[in-house]
Amino acid sequence: MNIAKVLSIAVIAGVGAWSPALAQSLPGSTMLTPGVYTTPEISAKCQAYAAQQVPVGGDQQRQSVALACVKQTYDEEVAKQKK
Repeated sequence: MNIAKVLSIAVIAGVGAWSPALAQSLPGSTMLTPGVYTTPEISAKCQAYAAQQVPVGGDQQRQSVALACVKQTYDEEVAKQKK
């Protein structure tokens, strides 16, 4: 399980490092961690998703799932706006 957490964090950090041009592309966006941006709507959606996916007491796993969800959802919203 620890390997999965480390890999998910590494993926988030790696993707965020090469995509600074996407940062702040959505109005009202805020940086959660370097390279990971969100809006209030995306945060609410991903927090609910993480709460459903991770059992009670798995705070670190829940945070990893929520960050991965935020990164993916934010990138999808930016891509939609660029089309």
